[in-house]
Amino acid sequence: MVNAGKPGPGRSGRPRSGEERLSRQAILEAALRIVDAEGMDAMTMRRLASTLGVNPMSIYHHLPNKAAVFAGLAELVFGQLEAVTPDDSVRWQDELTNSARAYRDAVRAHPNLALQVLSDTAAVSDVVVVTVEPFYRALDRAGLEPRQIVEVVNTIIDFLHGFSLGEASVQAETFDLAPDLLRRVRGLPEGKAPTLTRVVRELGEIGLHYDFDSGFESGLALIVAGVETRFL
Repeated sequence: MVNAGKPGPGRSGRPRSGEERLSRQAILEAALRIVDAEGMDAMTMRRLASTLGVNPMSIYHHLPNKAAVFAGLAELVFGQLEAVTPDDSVRWQDELTNSARAYRDAVRAHPNLALQVLSDTAAVSDVVVVTVEPFYRALDRAGLEPRQIVEVVNTIIDFLHGFSLGEASVQAETFDLAPDLLRRVRGLPEGKAPTLTRVVRELGEIGLHYDFDSGFESGLALIVAGVETRFL
């Protein structure tokens, strides 16, 4: 006869310490801390279980594999972009700009995850699709036709992803722009690429640095101005 106070064969008994509080949200938040601190490669199911102080099998109940954890992390970071309450009192230009800034901020806050998400968007396609809703809404309010909306959103996303990949790989607010560029330009034959030579030499006198904030705002302003000029 099995003692009623102890788990019998085939029964799991009481949860181990920490497991009774385990949830999908808690698992993803722990995984995100690991990724932010050490990168995607450091995030293994065993490491995650150790961080949470639980048996690895407890995690599989909520998230069956690392791919599911990865998709969940993308949802955790990017899902908030869909939750923004629409405000018709805001100009479409501002809605578009603010949405792009929010997208960049979400990526910039988690650069290690961003490098993985932006290089493998197919793995988190549902999440990525949802994040473009604010862009579609802003352009629809502007009066663009469906095909125009799709074309512009594709351009915006390409810009955001390309910019964010560069920013995430550098992980700094500014960086020296092609340190050897000035030297190379100075070595060009007289009259070769005169505009390039003049611009680079002028920048070289004040320090040839690239500022991500300034570069992002310039690119965003060009896109918005392009929409106004071409379609409105």
